[in-house]
Amino acid sequence: MKKILLTLTLATLTLAGFSQKTVVKVHQSNGSVTTFDSEQVTKITFEEASEDPEEVQAIDLGLSVKWASANVGATRPESFGGYYAWGETQEKDVYNETTYKYYNLEWQTITKIGIEISGTQYDAAKKQMGNDWRMPTQAEWKELVENCTWTHGTVNGVTGFTVEGPNGNSIFLPCAGRLYDNGSSDRNGYENVSGFYWTGTLAEDNEYNYRIYRASLSPSLYAADGYDVPEIGMSIRAVQGTRDNEETDPEPEPGPMNMVDLGLSVKWGGHNVGAAKPSEVGNYYSWGCNKVQTLYGDAAYPHYNAETEMYDDLGQDISGTRYDVATVRWGEGWRIPTKAELEELVNECVWTWTTLDGHYGYNVQGPSGNSIFLPLGGMMGAEGLMQGSFGDILGFAGYYTSSTEKPSVYSPSPHSRFCLKLKSDSYKVDDTFKSIGILVRPVHN
Repeated sequence: MKKILLTLTLATLTLAGFSQKTVVKVHQSNGSVTTFDSEQVTKITFEEASEDPEEVQAIDLGLSVKWASANVGATRPESFGGYYAWGETQEKDVYNETTYKYYNLEWQTITKIGIEISGTQYDAAKKQMGNDWRMPTQAEWKELVENCTWTHGTVNGVTGFTVEGPNGNSIFLPCAGRLYDNGSSDRNGYENVSGFYWTGTLAEDNEYNYRIYRASLSPSLYAADGYDVPEIGMSIRAVQGTRDNEETDPEPEPGPMNMVDLGLSVKWGGHNVGAAKPSEVGNYYSWGCNKVQTLYGDAAYPHYNAETEMYDDLGQDISGTRYDVATVRWGEGWRIPTKAELEELVNECVWTWTTLDGHYGYNVQGPSGNSIFLPLGGMMGAEGLMQGSFGDILGFAGYYTSSTEKPSVYSPSPHSRFCLKLKSDSYKVDDTFKSIGILVRPVHN
């Protein structure tokens, strides 16, 4: 920051013998003059102005998102800030596989927390800087690399890059290196040489590799297509703005929201949420969520806090609330059925195992003689689609959510909801985890 230089003219006068009043005038470089009564001035000092801004600024570079003026954990552009393992929101003393929060030492496996964690509970920028901020996606880092002018240099002795956007505004990215404790080499041999910045985007997830996209900065290179293991401590530069690949469902609903009167206490939808016709499976939803996810299970569940290991209290029944995907997507009057309404469907109707358009499922005929078809589609767990076809190790099955939470006698934070479970030889009201994705068949009052 520029220092504000003040030109002071101070006349020290012996007041004895003078009747006129004396003043102190401060002439500033911008031409303004401030006058003080000399009798009120007891001391004049010159001090260094603080170089730390009050808060990090959102810099508009002329791109799809605004970029922070400093790293997460810093206020000055050239300060390194904090180092974070991917998905962890706090700094720590040791960075390696054994200290990584999402590594299971016993099974030697990684807990999958999402294909894109930008803006989620696993986002260190959001946790440290507030909900307006988030980690950039790989696409946003590539936009920064490909659409800006990069100049290698130093700021206050710190090596890094000045990045100028299309509109002329710029940010500085310091080369803070990375922290990795493998017991055989310098834990940060790249400080003031290279910079490594996490994106929120998963790069590889297979039997052999689990890698995360990162941006790499060095004197002759700046790129955003590199990747690394998640346990390394790296810098994060936050952004503001809507994520261009946020998980969402297609709009509008592909099929008409028609209702069928089965002669029960409620009318039933003719097809599932996200489907175009009765035989289609449609979309999978975890309990209380209105968007399709790329990953399911506790680690990716928006209403689960990994730090406290507690589930959000959405209420014992979410039917008709803002957590009800049927209400949100199909409109007022439509909602997820309660446990009691699922039991009524099971007990008061005739169920026939059959196929429709080549899809296995049940024709459910109500007391009125009208019927609906419920296709089997399995469930979406942490490893993807399960029980979705014949030959699955757990058997071919279908799950339809209720709006009703299953109470727990062991925990104040229940992890299950009641559901309808269908197999080729059975249909019953059961329960399953809130965090897995299952099907939704709406009802209407």
